[in-house]
Amino acid sequence: MISHLDQTKCSGCGTCFKTCPLDVYRLDTDQPELSPCMDACPAGTDIRKVNYLLQQARFEEALECLHETMPFPAVTGRVCPHPCEKECTRHRLDESVNINAVEQFLGDLDLDTPARVPVRRHVFPVAVVGSGPAGLSAAWYLAVAGYPVTVFEARREPGGMLRYGIPAYRLPSSVLDAYIERMKTMGVTFTCGVTVGEHASVSLHELKRRGFHAVILAPGASRGRTLPGKAGSMSGVYSALSFLAEARSEQPVSVEGKTVLVIGGGSVAADAAITAARSGAEKVHLVCLEQREAMPAMPEDIRDAEKYGISIHAGWGLDAMEEHTTGKALRFKACTSVFDDDGRFHPEFDEENTLELEADIVVAAIGQVVDAGDFSSELALSPRGCIVADEHTFATSMEHVFAAGDAVTGPATVVRAIRAGREAAVSVHHDIIGMHLNLNREGHREVVAPMPLEGLEHQRRVNRKELPADAPIMREGLDMEQAMTEVQRCLTCGSRARIAYGDECMTCFFCELRCPAGAIDVHPYKEVLPRTLEMMGGSD
Repeated sequence: MISHLDQTKCSGCGTCFKTCPLDVYRLDTDQPELSPCMDACPAGTDIRKVNYLLQQARFEEALECLHETMPFPAVTGRVCPHPCEKECTRHRLDESVNINAVEQFLGDLDLDTPARVPVRRHVFPVAVVGSGPAGLSAAWYLAVAGYPVTVFEARREPGGMLRYGIPAYRLPSSVLDAYIERMKTMGVTFTCGVTVGEHASVSLHELKRRGFHAVILAPGASRGRTLPGKAGSMSGVYSALSFLAEARSEQPVSVEGKTVLVIGGGSVAADAAITAARSGAEKVHLVCLEQREAMPAMPEDIRDAEKYGISIHAGWGLDAMEEHTTGKALRFKACTSVFDDDGRFHPEFDEENTLELEADIVVAAIGQVVDAGDFSSELALSPRGCIVADEHTFATSMEHVFAAGDAVTGPATVVRAIRAGREAAVSVHHDIIGMHLNLNREGHREVVAPMPLEGLEHQRRVNRKELPADAPIMREGLDMEQAMTEVQRCLTCGSRARIAYGDECMTCFFCELRCPAGAIDVHPYKEVLPRTLEMMGGSD
């Protein structure tokens, strides 16, 4: 049987739990220190606990844990830039755990699970303005808390950037529609085609007059920047967001047989370029200021662009563009640096080194404009046009009005907007019940010390399956076997092993031999030997 488990040596890698054939061990994942992946997660998801529950095939509990911080895992499992994986301990050993693919697997299970209708606990209605990731997140958590919620959306369908800014090959409409329907089942009301603002059809004061006790503003950053000056007003010149939005409409921009040139080096630029290629463009160019290794797009986005034969011209800035009867002639000059010594955006160019290209359609993926709405006389706005809100409570300058998402921070990731919506919902709850807005907020937690890697086995990462270029989506999610294989690679950093069922131990020594920390001592005997006359000192 097991003689001793030294928890001062235990690193929580889970080797004993995974090795024991008789299920003797359990892990305690609720620890004061964060695992590296948890610390890097913008949503604050307890990845360590989710993965440990999955390692035991406790799917329902894993989903419940995930829903505490992430209401739409089938969405984020497809679109999150997964910064958690860069900090994964296995990244130093072999390859990081495919956390994003595991989240998508759980999210797809989530879509197949019937929605739970929350109990209505409160009578005060809440209005949410905007149905992008921040607005949907706020509405979800308010509904779960038992509030009647109405979401106001300016467009004819809810979804915001999730519907109109992300290509269908990355986020199919069916996934978003499933969550919208689920929220309706939960009691959320969606009112589309309605703008909210001082000069709009509905003002903030009108919302209060209608009986909404609190309002969360989440209009997002849904307008894309276009090229400056005359170039931006030429026919056939689009912002990336308008191009992507039209691509998901009934009348997309026609690119069949044409040459499309995308300006920008981020993931939105890659999305626009790939969308053009998938829509039948004969040739697609992507031109950006940054050098190839410094492009802000995720590496997989760049690989996807190359998969579609997109020509990437890194290190060039637009100098001039002229419109001719046959198309547009663009001249670029070499960019020698993008930022100054203080890290501020200040590109410099080599005027003598130029590149000339021609295109029928030009798409500018050079940033987004915050669409803070028409609230200038009602709310405090920053010089950038963002709504001024407290960074912790999301309270604005107007009583009972909160704001979250890109309209507050400027353009950010979907997962950051989701967290902001969640925190704004917490503030609304505190506001309605008369609780201080700052109470019960999660404080700072230290990150667990780096785990020693000696003695840990190398294991190959399980990746999503790449699909042909003409498939509706680019990658296929993990199936059950793949997901369970991949999640076993998680080292549950910072957990602590414990002996849960010691009487089951058959003294096989596997746990002691494989524990990389040397924390386990197995006694060579299963039970105490029976006393004999000789042991008792008896004689003839």
